[in-house]
Amino acid sequence: MFTKDKQLHQDSSPHSPHSIIPNLITPNTTVLDIGCNAGYLGKTLKSKKIICDGIDINKKFLLIADKYCRHTYQRDLNNPILNLNPKFNYDYIVLSDILEHLPRPDLLLIEIKKYLKKGGKLIISLPNIARLEIRLKLLFGKFEYSPGILSEDHLRFFTKNSAQKMFQQCNYKIEKIIPTGLGHKIKIFPTFTAFQFVYILS
Repeated sequence: MFTKDKQLHQDSSPHSPHSIIPNLITPNTTVLDIGCNAGYLGKTLKSKKIICDGIDINKKFLLIADKYCRHTYQRDLNNPILNLNPKFNYDYIVLSDILEHLPRPDLLLIEIKKYLKKGGKLIISLPNIARLEIRLKLLFGKFEYSPGILSEDHLRFFTKNSAQKMFQQCNYKIEKIIPTGLGHKIKIFPTFTAFQFVYILS
């Protein structure tokens, strides 16, 4: 069962998905935040007059997210059938560091398409397993779980290319790819230097 038992800490760095993703969302729109935790994105968007709904498995966190979200839904994302209110379609659906925790992220990607408005955007952030230090460790035969990209609760690992292939197989068009962390800072060799990639899909 997919769950994040810990309340997440928002990364205020301008080079993190927590800062990049809200700036990709235009005013006067609706957003579905899948894996919303305690509603950090909803809080940021509410201050910009953007309507946000949230999904999470953790009831305790959803009680906090209720302050910032129009509606919240308790769901286990290992079951990709979300059964949301069919009246609500969204301009944006956000999956920030979620898909790597799921055994079949492709099934969730297919499911959520029906909740996306025509012309809507799917925004996804995924850790970059092809980052340079991980490549070097593998070169010397080392693979050890640790916080971050190699977190113990990550079930799937993605390179930029393998993520793009999955999105295309689920019938999404890739509009833009933004590196995060060091890759976002230095603007060179993002495949080697990005901690994550943010993908904008339609």
